Amino acid sequence: MEADRIRTKRLGTLAVWAVVLVAVCVGVSYVVTGLMVKGGNSWEHDEEHGHHWLHQELALNPEEIALVDGFEPDYRRDRAKLLADFNGQIAKLRELLVSQDRFSPEVNAAIHELHGVHAALQELSIRHYYDMMSVLPPEKKEKLRKLAVEALSEPE
Repeated sequence: MEADRIRTKRLGTLAVWAVVLVAVCVGVSYVVTGLMVKGGNSWEHDEEHGHHWLHQELALNPEEIALVDGFEPDYRRDRAKLLADFNGQIAKLRELLVSQDRFSPEVNAAIHELHGVHAALQELSIRHYYDMMSVLPPEKKEKLRKLAVEALSEPE
């Protein structure tokens, strides 16, 4: 009897820590995504024609701007869809955290679904980076590479 009570208490403690960890991970992901989407120096694409700040940083000429901007419509469309999916997964996980008292297969699945969408967003951004690299001259590729490394090195 006593062993069952101790085991139940340990499992309860483990479940509480798992829920806290999930909540922290969701919160951090939500904040980081919000900063990436809305941050002043982030790789944002909310402007009408994409990332004008990047054009300025790289000192792109009109031909290079046209080549880089050629990737924007598809990227913006795909990114908007993935961001909507990401926010939907956050909402789903948030609802599970409120409605369930313990770690469950549904919570586990929601975490993995959220990670899948986050990974797709990361892949999309990295593919977009390589698309831009493919049309730039060597000196501007190097500058873009440095900007990307800086962006990935800054703690959020």
